[in-house]
Amino acid sequence: MSESVPPFVPVAGSPAATADDQWFPTRAGKVLIVDGLDGPRPLTSDQAAALGDALGTSLVLGRVEGEPGHWWTADVGADFDEFTAPVDGLMFTDLRSMMATLDPLIWNIAGRATQIGDWYRDNQRCGRCGGPMQMSDSERSMTCPVDGFSAYPRLSPAVIVLVEHPDGRALLARNIAWSMPMYSTLAGFIEPGESLEDCIHREIMEEVAISVADLRYFDSQSWPFPNSLMLGFFATYVDGEITPAPDEIADAQWFAPSELPKIPPRGSIARALIDDWVRRGDSL
Repeated sequence: MSESVPPFVPVAGSPAATADDQWFPTRAGKVLIVDGLDGPRPLTSDQAAALGDALGTSLVLGRVEGEPGHWWTADVGADFDEFTAPVDGLMFTDLRSMMATLDPLIWNIAGRATQIGDWYRDNQRCGRCGGPMQMSDSERSMTCPVDGFSAYPRLSPAVIVLVEHPDGRALLARNIAWSMPMYSTLAGFIEPGESLEDCIHREIMEEVAISVADLRYFDSQSWPFPNSLMLGFFATYVDGEITPAPDEIADAQWFAPSELPKIPPRGSIARALIDDWVRRGDSL
């Protein structure tokens, strides 16, 4: 999670382009990469330049501390065909499939690319007067020159919680929307006016009808599906019988570390919560 990658410095405006720049162009939530023999990688500055008018407005993402150049994104036109482009090995891929193959830092930058691209595309017109918006040179914002309304990239904070039973088991659930029989931790978006703690108690009660206590913060993770910030916690079961919400939870059960079902892949904060719980149990 946050401590496993070098610091990334967000940058706004338009810094001078250099040969060390790297690119993650996007289209419809997917990222354009070079699929080489050594795995997927971002486009170099020369490869991005070779695409010419296929790329829309250049949007700087930021830079990695201690490394030269900046990271950029741009929207890829609907008529662009990666198979006939003047760069070999181009392909569009989704962020989930890249999670297991990209370095965590590079995956995070790819997620930034999709989120910044969505923000820019969705704020071409003022939400108040309908006039054209202008991008700021000093901060990450789109501003209406008529009424002064500014639109900044929006994040949707969510809590994700592993509930531990005093007997050593943990609660995992399967969402009705998942096509595969995978079990994960409970999660939910924070409502306006709620604290993190309020949201945890409400979401767990709504989803499985149990109460918890002893909330402990674990870690956070940017989750660009499409623009979430996941805040991870552990909690301890207090009382109640598991009763899955029929419109959201297909099944929920207590699992021992030695009897885990299919769980989320490594790289996700849900898996990090589960792995930490298993490690603590193994050390007893």
